[in-house]
Amino acid sequence: MLSVFFGLSGFAFSFWFVLTFHGDKFSGFFEKSAFVLLLCAPISVIFMSHSFVDFFAGLKTLFTMAFLNQTKEMNTIANQLSQLSSAVRSEGIGVLARQKEGVKNLFFRDGLTLILNSFTPEEIKHNMCAKINAKQTQFSHAANLFESLGKLCPGMGLVGTIIGLVQMLANLSDPSKLGAGMAVSLLATLYGLILGTVIYTPLSEKITIYAEKSLQLDTMIMEGVILLKEKKSNAHLRDVLSTYQNHGAKPNAGNGGADENNGQAPKSAYGQAPKTGINGSRR
Repeated sequence: MLSVFFGLSGFAFSFWFVLTFHGDKFSGFFEKSAFVLLLCAPISVIFMSHSFVDFFAGLKTLFTMAFLNQTKEMNTIANQLSQLSSAVRSEGIGVLARQKEGVKNLFFRDGLTLILNSFTPEEIKHNMCAKINAKQTQFSHAANLFESLGKLCPGMGLVGTIIGLVQMLANLSDPSKLGAGMAVSLLATLYGLILGTVIYTPLSEKITIYAEKSLQLDTMIMEGVILLKEKKSNAHLRDVLSTYQNHGAKPNAGNGGADENNGQAPKSAYGQAPKTGINGSRR
């Protein structure tokens, strides 16, 4: 989330610079009623189309994104898979029972559990693909949530503008009250545009990008687990994993690659198959 902080800081600096350059102050850009309207109304409206579970799942996704470095985790898991591959070929599948507790990634650990429970490669693939699709569905809901908020905020800003204009027209006989109506009218639009275009829409796009990287990471884990089950050589496994680490492609890993015709290939966050299939073929 460092990029999010940097982006917001850059926007705040630009806003501050414009005000300072013209000798104005920030105090004139705060209107309590417009602020409350834009803070509460879009979230209230979103509950008409999204459940409380979806809303808090979206917040949980943001929290997870803030503390997870996917590139670092991918490198860590690739190294763990390489070490486990050597151990399995020299000591047998049973070594995974001792090594599993050192694996922090829950999806990876579940895959090792499937191996220890004597699941076949096809059963492992089916089980892990189902979990990947469930996670991608959660990401899809989170992205749609913030995308909807991004679309709602400018509309709520327009509502605030109309309210402010009505207040102005209702108080034409009292010039002292015209300023408050004008402030609500203009600042509601400003707040709506800022929240929609600077906060919610970028967060939606960031979740979508995060989901694509998560799909790549989880698919790499799935293929690595199946290669462990098949006791492939460490060189073979490293060759497969290096493709993910260097290029993000999804190569064929024998039985680990998902068959495009069996309906099990993991889906991206919007329910569509990735541009590059699990077995590396272009769709």
